[in-house]
Amino acid sequence: MNASETESPADRHALRLAESLRSRSTFQVVLESLIYGSLSVTAFIGNLLVLYIVCKTPRLRNVPGLFVASLALSDIAMATLGTPPSLVVLITGRWTLGFATCQLQGFVVIATVAASLQTMALMSVDRYFRVVRPTKHRIFFTMPRARFMTASVWIVAMMYPVPYLAGGRKYIFQPGKFFCFHEANSSFAADVIYICICVSLAVLSFSYFNVFRHLRLNAKRVKNMRSAFTTKDDNTSKISTEEIRLTRTLFVTVIAYLICWTPVLVVDFVEKGVGDWSLSRGVYVMYTDFGITSSSLNPIIYGVLNRTFRREYKKIFCYKKILNRDEISQFEITNANTWMSNK
Repeated sequence: MNASETESPADRHALRLAESLRSRSTFQVVLESLIYGSLSVTAFIGNLLVLYIVCKTPRLRNVPGLFVASLALSDIAMATLGTPPSLVVLITGRWTLGFATCQLQGFVVIATVAASLQTMALMSVDRYFRVVRPTKHRIFFTMPRARFMTASVWIVAMMYPVPYLAGGRKYIFQPGKFFCFHEANSSFAADVIYICICVSLAVLSFSYFNVFRHLRLNAKRVKNMRSAFTTKDDNTSKISTEEIRLTRTLFVTVIAYLICWTPVLVVDFVEKGVGDWSLSRGVYVMYTDFGITSSSLNPIIYGVLNRTFRREYKKIFCYKKILNRDEISQFEITNANTWMSNK
């Protein structure tokens, strides 16, 4: 009996993808490496800046800022521990980093994806209580409790890979996706990450649906009150413009995350129907690039939608002199007005 006859379909697909990886042209190697490397560097530098800004800015050292920092930390972990081995693969055309590195990468990919999803779910719950139930928000979302919640998110996230590894399974290199992940025909223990995805998406959907429904009803109530020349009630006044902007910013991060990860999930579920690793290598390259893109978008979204982050970015990226000159000019104008009024 030939060896090829004893190979499983997944093994044959793996050999096909490995050969496709090795036989790329120089142009393909350079292009794929540049795209993936640029996304990884952007994710690392951008989220490092987010951590720095949250730590140095007093107005960001609050509960939402803590959750933003946690999300940035998960993206940094992916960029520093998860992506470098894959970049080496794209450059060399094969896995050369050994068994231990493969197990570490597989663990990091699962844990960081779970941490990101659960952190965003926690953010949505925070927004739900802040907007819909502000009285209870002051009770549940104190800084000590928020720190405990954040630590719990990370502990639970690092437990997701444990059932798979405890069952004697190993992470293996997948030449199409060019990183280490579950074996073919993975067990239920490998699919617990999909449970995390479903639960997190359910929490996100419930929270933001109720948040925006409440904001819409609140806007209508304010409009009716103004037309009737009446004063606002206490519940209306508690929802500030700043809180609404923050809620929208965090919601946009969720939308960006879903846009990036929807193709990934589609590929995973299609594979379950047609067979592991049976798709073309181009699909798998897109799969992995979309995954790392999600880690690089949040710093950009914060800079576009959040004034505090935008101002700090300008200070960091060589605009500090311009900002200082503007502040000095404003100071001089204020002093001149004061002198004229005294005169």
